Amino acid sequence: MKKGYNSKIGGNPLYIHLGGNAIVSSRDLLYIFDVKAFHQSKVNRELLRKMEAAGRVVTLEKGKSRSVIFIKRKNQPITIYYSPITAFTLLRRRNQYK
Repeated sequence: MKKGYNSKIGGNPLYIHLGGNAIVSSRDLLYIFDVKAFHQSKVNRELLRKMEAAGRVVTLEKGKSRSVIFIKRKNQPITIYYSPITAFTLLRRRNQYK
């Protein structure tokens, strides 16, 4: 087994590059979606509208979004990130050390 964070036994978190200048702890990562699949749902579009109105949506690289990521940092509200990196690649990075 590779060294790194394992949520079952504790340890140090893995940090994942989301694109742009954004790096997040694997512990703070809630959900990762493909951007096209995410936008197909009316409920998701409504949630996104509310999050944008609250100023909790971050686009890492304009015009290049390939995934939607929900982040929950300690003592902070959930933030949605639009990343230029595919959901598949981000999930692979997250699961690499489990």
